Amino acid sequence: MSAWLAACAPTATTVPDSPAAAVSSRPSAVTVKLIGINDFHGHLLPPDGLTEVVEADGSPPVKLSLGGVAYLASEIRALKAANPLNVVVGAGDLISASQLQSALFNDEPAVDVLNALGLDLSSVGNHEFDKGRDALLRMQRGGCAPGQVAGPAASATTCLDGRYPGAKFQWLAANVIDDASGRTLLPAYDIKTLPTASGPVRIAFIGLVLKDAPTLVAPAGIRGLRFTDEADTVNALVPQITAQGVRSIVVLIHQGGYTQAGYNDEECSTFTGDIVDVVKRLDPAVDAVISAHTHRTYRCRLPSRDPAHRILVTSAGHGGRFVTDIDLTIDPASDEVLDSRARNIPIVNDRAPNPAPDRYPTLVPDAAIAAKAAFYAAKAAPVGDTPVARLKADLLRKVDAAGETALGYVIADAQLASARDPAQGGAQLALMNRDGVRADLLRRPSDGQVNFGQIYTAQPFGSDLVTMTLSGAQLIAVLEQQWRMKDGRLIETFLHPSAGFRYRWSASAPVGARIVPGSVELEGQPVQPERIYRVNVNRYLADGGDGFTQFLAGTDRVTGVLDRDALIAYLKASEPVDVPKTGRVTRVD
Repeated sequence: MSAWLAACAPTATTVPDSPAAAVSSRPSAVTVKLIGINDFHGHLLPPDGLTEVVEADGSPPVKLSLGGVAYLASEIRALKAANPLNVVVGAGDLISASQLQSALFNDEPAVDVLNALGLDLSSVGNHEFDKGRDALLRMQRGGCAPGQVAGPAASATTCLDGRYPGAKFQWLAANVIDDASGRTLLPAYDIKTLPTASGPVRIAFIGLVLKDAPTLVAPAGIRGLRFTDEADTVNALVPQITAQGVRSIVVLIHQGGYTQAGYNDEECSTFTGDIVDVVKRLDPAVDAVISAHTHRTYRCRLPSRDPAHRILVTSAGHGGRFVTDIDLTIDPASDEVLDSRARNIPIVNDRAPNPAPDRYPTLVPDAAIAAKAAFYAAKAAPVGDTPVARLKADLLRKVDAAGETALGYVIADAQLASARDPAQGGAQLALMNRDGVRADLLRRPSDGQVNFGQIYTAQPFGSDLVTMTLSGAQLIAVLEQQWRMKDGRLIETFLHPSAGFRYRWSASAPVGARIVPGSVELEGQPVQPERIYRVNVNRYLADGGDGFTQFLAGTDRVTGVLDRDALIAYLKASEPVDVPKTGRVTRVD
């Protein structure tokens, strides 16, 4: 066992005995409830709009108003009451890319409400590293954000009640190694001991982030950290854990998959994604995997290294819209998991104009958590409620056949407008990564207004914009990097272009040659490989994020305004803003 693991020896969590609730029909077996969340992203309040829910029985999708931490807390409280033998766990991205009510205060509100609803453990996610390793360690251990106003002042952005005590739950990071010490940045795993009338049961929880996290965050914040392979890390820890007599092992991992099936469809016939390869290489000693990252909702059984052993794999969507209820039946004599079952539960709030169908009961918000959320909302209101501009129609993230979105187009146009002036970079075009657009912009019905809080939620990262010089050949190479192969699978990461920039692509062409030759145009003129062009992107892309390494070759860099400020200025200058025309990008097959 490493020095770090020895220093952070797993501790026992004592849960009150309740034999009547815990003992199953098998006299020696007990049922432990795991309550799973993931990709919370500081969603204290119910998100705008309705969520389309696909059911497992193939019936037409239902649109429901889901989420809100007070409603999530109410469901978690009910699940905990149903079985006192429980552990509440997360799979990363609990913070960052958050609603303004949390983000404005360094996501201390998100940790506060997660502490209050009883979260025990979570893996780290890539967004936990958005502000760097030191900020993550502060979130875990406590302390006010350096250099910021603390306390009750109206301008305070940290320690609103005078202090920030840190997370009561433990973040786990088994595959994040500090090169200087050789130890994990945070504990690799934790073992929970649950006393029952049939004897204590112990469950080990291993926490990991996807190994490609360095491609998703700013390099400066993770300098000196190494992210190792997920399956290899788990498999190396299994002997350490079983040597302690623990036979029940659960993996909390910030990596996930995709499915077109219903949120409780156990067949998962359409299931794909990086988590499939991770699970198929796992030691069959692993009993369950609680996953994340893709913002999808599912419960599946995937084959492990032993094809005969299929592992339960779950995910609860994002933003507190679902919670996963998992029951593990365990033999206390051996600590072996005898059976596992799961279901995803929609967190139905009371914000919809019409009541939900009877099969989706509306939750009553938890009063204490609702009061916390209201407190932070009130603190953020003077900033968040400020009107920004009027829209003619909602600007959505809905993806068209070519991979583009209306809001992504508007953001790219805003970036270009902010950097056209030679003093600001002299940009000729702008490109925006689709995954950086985090929420729809929905206009207020009465007057079409959107406010600053909505803008913040749509573009929460506050990244500077960078204008650089690329040759036409390099620009075309950037477009080709929207598709790349990874472990034999195709990864797509689309870019939104600004108005006046067009190209066509072929889905049937090989990776590296998907852009139709001669189709790339700027202001109606073909892009010439030998000519130079001024291209504007956010700092994340400029530093090679999302695998766009060609941007690293860009020269004559000029740093401009923040992405969010560019969008606000553009919306104000262009109001009322309409949905942009499609056709900038064309898929030919």
